Amino acid sequence: MANRKCPCRSGEPSWWEHDAQGIPLCRVCDACRAKKLERYRPEILTGYTQADVDEPIEPDEGCYPEVW
Repeated sequence: MANRKCPCRSGEPSWWEHDAQGIPLCRVCDACRAKKLERYRPEILTGYTQADVDEPIEPDEGCYPEVW
């Protein structure tokens, strides 16, 4: 899939663009990368810490069972 053409119809090869956590966001090429990524908040692309958010990143107590 290294030569898969971009869904933007530019005809250029595309790749998966990932967020700062390594989660795939969308397929992009040189022609559409900037336009597609502008819909995401900058901290999604560059990373963030607990200080950047208003709520806990980790789930509250009791969200996961004690025994997996």
